[in-house]
Amino acid sequence: MKPSSRLAVVLALSLLSPVVASASDYPPDYPICSVDDTVVTGPFEVIRHTSRLPSKLSTLTLSYRGYLRGLYPDSQIQFWVQLNGRTELLSASAGTHDDAYVFLNAGPRGCTKCMRYLNTPLCNAHFAAGGQEGVWVCEQPNAVESNLFLYAFDTNLNLNAWDIYVAATAGGQWDSNLGANYFARLPARSSCW
Repeated sequence: MKPSSRLAVVLALSLLSPVVASASDYPPDYPICSVDDTVVTGPFEVIRHTSRLPSKLSTLTLSYRGYLRGLYPDSQIQFWVQLNGRTELLSASAGTHDDAYVFLNAGPRGCTKCMRYLNTPLCNAHFAAGGQEGVWVCEQPNAVESNLFLYAFDTNLNLNAWDIYVAATAGGQWDSNLGANYFARLPARSSCW
């Protein structure tokens, strides 16, 4: 059989085979990759974890091991944070690594595929608002996270470079690099592979 005849037979047989198409139905918060960008600046460790791009599936952890921890309980320490020009004052929590920390999430989380038989607050609110069955519904960033991450992503949902200034305060005292604040720059990314 000539090569051109073999090709014709293969093409003819492939047309007879049923075509099976399938699409994934993963939740919007399903991670497909993992990359961490970490910078230590003074007594702070700044950690960005990204689990999907393009998307807003990135978190920011600010960890503090400075002198204010020896003077005040972690629950009394606040972080002044500026990310790409957006500013917030955040209450710290006691960490598990001898630190005070703040954890922020830029994207959807806790996604659930809502079905009528599910009796969860998220799905109940979805159906009360006239939502359809079989749709993924997720918790969204709170007002503080929405403000802080406003300029963290470009219009295609890739990561902009993150310019972060941070300081800690408690009881009227500041750990702020003598007023200059501590600075960390995390790189822009269009892929997390």
